[in-house]
Amino acid sequence: MNNQVDNSVDSFVDKHVDKYVNNYADKQISNKDNPVINQSLSQNLDDTNTPTWATLWSDYLSQINTKNYHLNKGNQSLVQNYLLALSEALERGDSCIALTQKPQNINDFLFDVSEYQAQGSSNAKQLKPMLWDSGRLYLQRYWAYEERLAQRIASLLLEQVEQVDLAPYLSLFEDSYQQQALAQGINSAFSLITGGPGTGKTFVLTHIVAVLKKLYPEMRIAMVAPTGKAAQRMQEALQKAFQNPKLLDAGLYHPDFAHQKTQTIHRLLGIGDRGVPRFDASRPLGYDVIVVDEASMLDLHLAKMLFDAIEPSTRIILLGDANQLSSVDVGYVLADFQQVPALQKCHVQLKHSRRFVDDAKIGQFAKLIYATDRPSYTDFLENAQPQMLQIGDEIPKLAQVNVDWLGFYPLEQSENTSLSTSTLIAIYRQLSLGYQAYFSILKDYLESKVSYQQVAQIFDQYRILVAMRHGALGLAQLNLAMTQHLKHALNMAQDSEWFVGRAVMVSSNDYQLGVSNGDIGICLPHPDKREQLEVYFPSLDKWIAVARLPQSIQTAFALTIHKSQGSEFDHVAVVLDQSAQRLMGKELLYTAITRAKKMVSVFSSIEMLEHSLAVRTQRQSGLSQQIIRALTTDTV
Repeated sequence: MNNQVDNSVDSFVDKHVDKYVNNYADKQISNKDNPVINQSLSQNLDDTNTPTWATLWSDYLSQINTKNYHLNKGNQSLVQNYLLALSEALERGDSCIALTQKPQNINDFLFDVSEYQAQGSSNAKQLKPMLWDSGRLYLQRYWAYEERLAQRIASLLLEQVEQVDLAPYLSLFEDSYQQQALAQGINSAFSLITGGPGTGKTFVLTHIVAVLKKLYPEMRIAMVAPTGKAAQRMQEALQKAFQNPKLLDAGLYHPDFAHQKTQTIHRLLGIGDRGVPRFDASRPLGYDVIVVDEASMLDLHLAKMLFDAIEPSTRIILLGDANQLSSVDVGYVLADFQQVPALQKCHVQLKHSRRFVDDAKIGQFAKLIYATDRPSYTDFLENAQPQMLQIGDEIPKLAQVNVDWLGFYPLEQSENTSLSTSTLIAIYRQLSLGYQAYFSILKDYLESKVSYQQVAQIFDQYRILVAMRHGALGLAQLNLAMTQHLKHALNMAQDSEWFVGRAVMVSSNDYQLGVSNGDIGICLPHPDKREQLEVYFPSLDKWIAVARLPQSIQTAFALTIHKSQGSEFDHVAVVLDQSAQRLMGKELLYTAITRAKKMVSVFSSIEMLEHSLAVRTQRQSGLSQQIIRALTTDTV
């Protein structure tokens, strides 16, 4: 082995491949069919088309692998091609790529799964970065993640939980599906509770926790979510649900509920800047129950770390909506779990929405997205019955909407045509109307007529959601436009960075400040120091001086749909720019419209809407097959 090579394969992956995964939210590719890399992959790429990192990695591998120190150019190009295909798969969120047959002529860089398992903890594993398993090609690391997670799931299903007679508590629910979810959460070591918006996932969870605390007062329960925003939403929803008089009447209220906190999975595991968890299999978490909300956002690596860190007797409850967006990073764990036949006994799907009545337009729109493979624009008109609008038309105020309201603004935009400047200005003006109540209450706050809590409440009524960051209808431009409208409404200087009413979002965890990625705040004069601008974070009930906030903080009148996941607003404006077509699909559209409780305004071309209705993300993964294999092995 070449002594000058002092990096491991894993560190090379960290530097030159995993970076692609970090950009997934902005570059997601939605495919109608599972991506299959066919025989054309075996054709050599021209050296000028091969990324530098792929060339460097194949050179590095040929050096550390003594058998291939003089790897011929043709085979080295093959190695580069496969590495490139795998990195592109990671960028899509796939843990592997599907192949019609095992790659040839690169055996010294490729383990077969049986050969890999036979190596045990041998250092030889460092010499072969790729792995072949039943029609799937992996980077070693991601196959190992799936295998480890599969083993932990299999062991959980073998755990025996004391069975409880729940007859005294079933009367708390009118919905039979919610009754089933209660029984699943109480009497199983592993539970999947899924459902669309308003089906009562949090309501059921509250009762599961209340009954467990009634039965086992000393039980240690952790409430977590994949992101800071989702954890805060979970906290707010739980505190509200714990105040339900029915819990008191049933004798299920526990003093701990007043202090029950939620946190991110990263914070639970003690994952620092280097991405290394403080808790793992050798140092497990000290909880009896771990509840994960918004589990659709759970990626493969994070799930593996979480399940690694639980003790054998720890119960796991996952809640989520598999129709929502998949995780930003590699994997779609919740969907994979639902594909395993043996896990169906652990799964309860809540079906009755309390948020939308049977004829609610938003609810009908949400159902339509997954009703057929390719719903059409005609289906949209017939089922959702939106109010057809033109830019400039008046829309009802929130107080006037008794059930729900869905408006559609068809944009004259296609793949080859752009919107005119005058049309864009009109769209910006139309979108700003949703913030008029917010602009007005800011004036009242400056005159000390209202409290900062009232300002925050009005701000949270409305949000603009977009698919991408760049472009005339992207995140950056819409935030700039809303900033200009706010400054004009309050007669402020246009060039000030910090100003009254600026909405901001934290883009990374800062444990020193006590803020998490996704936290949203409002810049206001402090109520006790009116001359000083600070940012108030409603979900944390915390003020932070603007000078202490990181430079990376972002304006947040508009959010990407990814960042909105886990949030709820009375009115949502969904803006679908034609240039975002490669990003759009059923999951993104469904997630966007279901953030709304009362009103949805959709700005899109008909072509873009039909595309979004037709495309569903299908991620390549072997996790479900690995779970089936692990279960078979454990039962033999």
